[in-house]
This record gives sequence, structure tokens and C-alpha cells, in this order.
Amino acid sequence: MTDAAATALSQRLQGRYRIERLLGRGGMGAVYLARDVRLDRLVAVKELPAELADDAVLRERFLREVRLAAGFSHPNIVAVYAVEEQDHALAFVMSFVEGESLTDRIRRTGPMTVRDAVRLLQDIAYALAYAHGRGVVHRDLKPDNIMIERATGRALLMDFGVARPIGDAPAAHDGMTRVGEVVGTPEYMSPEQATGDAVDGRSDLYALGLTAFFALTGEIAFGGESVQRILVRQLTEAPPSLAARRPDLPDTLCAIVDRCIAKDRTDRFASAEALIEALEAAQVAAPDVALPVRLFATELETLGIIGLFMMLSSLVIGSTVASRASTLDAALPVTLLASVFLGRVLQTRAEATRLRHDGFTPSSIRDGIAMVLAEREARRAQLRATPEIVARRRRTMRMGVLQLVIGPVLIWGALQTRRQIGPSTYQTSLPGVLMLFSGLVCLGMGLVLLARSPFRGGVPERILRVLAFRLPSRWIIGRDDAAPSEVRRVVTAPVRVASVAVNAPVTSPELSRTLAAIDARLARIEAGLVAESDAQRNSQPLR
Repeated sequence: MTDAAATALSQRLQGRYRIERLLGRGGMGAVYLARDVRLDRLVAVKELPAELADDAVLRERFLREVRLAAGFSHPNIVAVYAVEEQDHALAFVMSFVEGESLTDRIRRTGPMTVRDAVRLLQDIAYALAYAHGRGVVHRDLKPDNIMIERATGRALLMDFGVARPIGDAPAAHDGMTRVGEVVGTPEYMSPEQATGDAVDGRSDLYALGLTAFFALTGEIAFGGESVQRILVRQLTEAPPSLAARRPDLPDTLCAIVDRCIAKDRTDRFASAEALIEALEAAQVAAPDVALPVRLFATELETLGIIGLFMMLSSLVIGSTVASRASTLDAALPVTLLASVFLGRVLQTRAEATRLRHDGFTPSSIRDGIAMVLAEREARRAQLRATPEIVARRRRTMRMGVLQLVIGPVLIWGALQTRRQIGPSTYQTSLPGVLMLFSGLVCLGMGLVLLARSPFRGGVPERILRVLAFRLPSRWIIGRDDAAPSEVRRVVTAPVRVASVAVNAPVTSPELSRTLAAIDARLARIEAGLVAESDAQRNSQPLR
């Protein structure tokens, strides 16, 4: 975005917001990062296209629906702060989410893991349940309208610009239908929305199912070369099989997504709350590993790397010094390195002791580390199933092989430029020195490119397996019979109370089902309280 364009937009907004940069552009306008001058906070400003701002009917309809969305207050919905209306400009101001859209996330990292996809479904389903409870259907749910917060991984739904009251059928003269079809992304439109029928919350669930399909496969379920072709496919073709695209996914998760994208709305979940309950009852996402155990796994990995480095260093230093000095001189640096490594071992053992004092048994710590390793292997399997990642790895391997070929050639060329000036002394020209260093760099880079693969575990992971599950683990982590009174606690699973995620220990399927039932009951209570509060507020006379 040029400075002139930023200045012009800021002037249209009467200087209340200082435009900093362009965040993105789509069919419904451009989104900019801006700073609220009065409140000194970052916000996102979405400016609508000129044809929408200049059309009185579209303008009024859009303002009415954005004002409706501005009344929303939910942790999984991007808040709307204000609507800025000028003669030839129409924009609304939203909270700025430090993160990326779901589309950008999938392009950057590839298809989601089961746990991340389930959390995405749950977060957006909670947002939809909130909106549907207030009588609003989104109508434009798609990956571009879902933000993933970088700090927490929370998914937030945004852009209710083409939202409509539930059950409100589009009129023939309603221009927003035309705009909604363009922006509403036919790839994610429900059949009833594509035909202009009245829509309800199940239409959003259809779009959410197609969004989940994209998140899990990296592919659009219904694509095409034209809008008409895509809409025909939405109306006539059966949805593709998620299980065929991702055989590693749990059958229950595939069944949930397939139900969301059923062509007949009566075959879908009756509501977003029903989808949430199905996800919780299926327990498709493996329980998460407690953060202290994750940190301890990293500590063990670091210990192993340090131990390997110091062992190799001791061999090199010891052999070098021993060839030129006495045995005592060779033992001194080796002893120093060994003492440093021993100190690090004792620190790691002390960390394991703290974990046991916090209620983790040695077996639970090992189970947690095993789950961390299983997560990594699942991620590698996911990457191996992504064609773009495989193609990128092939290019990397070709580059590594090329550098391993070029490196020795450069080193050989550098050796040819040297000349002997003494019994064991050589002199090399500056080009020869540059060739020598370039050859060594090529060798090092080539070895790293070939050895470090995203499709297999590296040396640190192998060392972690040894330290966690072999003989050293009994001394570092401990034995279960040494602390029989400790409470076993390994993993935590997300439990939502009033739509806010907290962590609670999960030790059995019965407890998980009980927590799910409590969560569903709290959600219903919260919806009732909010509805009652809204009714009381609406019943008060305006002053």
C-alpha cells in the first residue's frame, strides 16, 4: 500500500485511525492494520468496495447487519468496535488478531493434525452456537474468515458482513444476495444457500465441514473453473471422502465432518451445540501432554546433545593433547568437560524430582514423553502425505547432493594452488583460501541438508528415547516403586467453562464424559443467562 493511499484512507476516516499497512484484500474489500489514535491501540480496518458504499440499499443493509454483529461478545468471535460511514467510504473497525488466517496457516504448515483440527472445530462451533443463539447465521464461513491467534492457537471467526437473521429468505430485489454470492465463496456455500432458499444454522455447519476438510487435507472439496460450475457441484455431487484423503484420521472424526457436509440439511447436526457434544463424546483428539512433561522432554534432549558433543570433544582433545604432552595434561580438559556434563545431569535429575513432587510418577513422565514422540511421528506421517512438502524435500536433497559434489572439487582446487615453502609448511593464495573455505561450507551445508529430514527423527530424538526408556532413565527419572503414594498425572485435556478453555487432569474415559456433560450444561446455562440479559436490556426504554 502506498503512502498516498494510506493518507487518503486516513482522511476518509477523519484521522481517527492511522493506517500502517495492508493486511489482505478480498472480494468484500481490503483490510488494513491501523492504530486507533484516541485509544492508542492496534485495530483492523476493513474498507468496503466503492460499489457497495455508493449503493444506498446495499449500504443500509450492510450497516444494519454489521451493527448486529457489533453487539457480539465472545472469545471466538473477532469483536467489531465501530462502523465508519462517510460519503464515498464505508468501513468497520475490528479488533486486531495477532496471527494468521486459516488459509495462510495451511499454506505455511500443511494439513492440520487431529488435535489442532478438533480444536478448530470446537472453537468455531462455540462461536456459531453463540451467533445462532442470537438469531444470526454467518453465511460466509470459510478459511479466510477464520483467524488463528499466534500466542494461543485459538480460532476466531470474523466478518459477519453478509450475515442474515436465521430463516430470513433473500428477496429477489435484495442486492446483498448478489454480493453474498460473490464474497460468500461458492466453494463453501451450502446447497440451500446456493439456490437462494432460507438458511439457518445448519448452513454454517455445512461451510464449517468443508472448512474442516480443507484444514485436514489442504484441498478444496468443491472447486471449479467458474462460479457456475462450483455451484452445480455443490448441488449435485456427493462430497469427497475425507477418510480416503487422510487414512490416518480417526473414523469418528471423518464421520463428524461427513455429517456436517451432508447435502440434505436434515442429515446434518441439528445445531452447533450438537456438533460440540459429538466432538466431546467421540474423544477424537488425544489428550494433551502436560506442559511440565513437555519441558522435561526438551531438557532430556538437550542433555543428550550436550553429552554427545562433550564425548566427541573429549576424544578429539584427549588424543590431540596426549600426542604432544603428558597423560596428565590430556586428562585435565577431559575432566573439565566431564564435570560440566555431570553438573547438567544432576540438574536434569533435580528437575525430575520436582516433577515427582508435583504429582507425576516416573511412569507418567515416560508416558508423556512417549506421547510427545508419537506426536512428532504423526506430524512426520502427515508431512509425508503432503505432495508439496515431498516435492520440496526432493529439491532440498538435490541441492545437498550438488553441494557435496561441489565442496570436494573446490577443496581440491584450493590444494592445487598451494606451494610448499618448508618441510611441513605451505603457502596459498587468497583465491585458494576462498576456495578452501567455500568448499568446507558446501560440505557442511550438504551434509546438513541430507541428514536433517522432516520425514524422520534426528539424533536428538534417538538420544531422548535412550535417556527416557533405557537404563539411564531409572536413575534420572526414577522408578515407580520409589514413590508409591504419588498420584499418577500425565496429560490434560481442554475443558470449556462458559466458552473459556482451561486445563483439567483427565485420568479416565468416565471422567472425560462427565466433564463433557458438565460443559454442555454450562453452555446451555450461559446461553439462557445471556438471552435473559438481552431481553431485559431490550425491554428498557431508550433515553
